[in-house]
Amino acid sequence: MQDKRKYILDNVGQMYLKYGIRSVTMDDVARELGLSKKTVYQFFSDKETLVKETLKCFMQDGFQIEKQMTDLNAIDKMLFLRSHWLKMLKTYNNNLDFDLKRMYPEIYAKLISVKRERIYNQTRAILEQGIQEGFYRPDLNIDIISKLQVGRILLIFNADNAIYTEDELRGGNVLDEVLTYHMFAICTEKGIQYYKQQLNNVQNEE
Repeated sequence: MQDKRKYILDNVGQMYLKYGIRSVTMDDVARELGLSKKTVYQFFSDKETLVKETLKCFMQDGFQIEKQMTDLNAIDKMLFLRSHWLKMLKTYNNNLDFDLKRMYPEIYAKLISVKRERIYNQTRAILEQGIQEGFYRPDLNIDIISKLQVGRILLIFNADNAIYTEDELRGGNVLDEVLTYHMFAICTEKGIQYYKQQLNNVQNEE
């Protein structure tokens, strides 16, 4: 039973990313996943419940990503996150945030709060690690830079701000420029050289 519930949540999340929330009905979910509507409603009483549970699953996935980065150094962690963000951007539909904000404002507010806290804590931890490893400058104001990273990510990748088009974001160039801008500002010479080498390796593998 739980396997089927997780199967629904995992796949609905991908549908929301691709098509947005408003356009995906409960009928669409059943048809796309090859399930009866009765089965879908057995686990989720209505669309709002499905949206809430899908986003809760998305939030929990963030902790799994952090576990996968445990043994990496500070720069490789940033490149690991880059790969994760790029994968998300390639399937992201700008209507997702718009639909969520308009149709489920409380869920949207909760999501933004979780994103803000996660980006801040993640950035802070990586900065502290990078300083210890000699990759990042020891004179950095960790709190200010962590908050700056929160603002940068939420501003640039929020559809409401329309700073970049979907095509520009999906191409990866914007993400790489934003990341490189950040890394060159915080890295020591040792860190810059290591970052450039590792980024080149990652890009060549794509």
